[in-house]
Amino acid sequence: MKLVLAGAVAIPVLTVGTVAVTGVAVVDVQERKGGHHIVVPVPLALAQLAAAFVPERKTRVHLGHDATRYLPVAREMLSALGDAPDGELVQVEEPGHRVSIVKEGRTLRIHVEDKDERVDVNVPIGAALSMLPGSDGRLSASSAVFALQHARYSNLVDVVGRDGERVKITVY
Repeated sequence: MKLVLAGAVAIPVLTVGTVAVTGVAVVDVQERKGGHHIVVPVPLALAQLAAAFVPERKTRVHLGHDATRYLPVAREMLSALGDAPDGELVQVEEPGHRVSIVKEGRTLRIHVEDKDERVDVNVPIGAALSMLPGSDGRLSASSAVFALQHARYSNLVDVVGRDGERVKITVY
């Protein structure tokens, strides 16, 4: 009986521990006012497991030679950006439109506003570095999911439409 009880307690504790260590991406979709509100938590360990079972030919994106030769430059640029002081990198303002890109800590914060919607995207520099393809110019779904480990405790995407619809993706 003690063995059964220990097993019954151990499985949920291990599951919670695994989720706590690997993280959870939460997709939150709110339709227009009064519409549906859907929240889907996705454990990153489950996403990594699922990506591992997809055939490699279906999960790989191959960059052409021209893009591949600039990968070292992209890596160097992202590393330098991560070490650079915080500040606004880009600001564009036109009537009815505003775009800004700010480096804050180890994150690039991209903010876009126009008359119909507002979009906020946060790109952790560590995630961008780990998403870069290898020297062979190939990017896999598994490496993309793994890159979310560098996005822990951040709001990746927050889009608010004119009529109040909203999509938000947060990684915990």
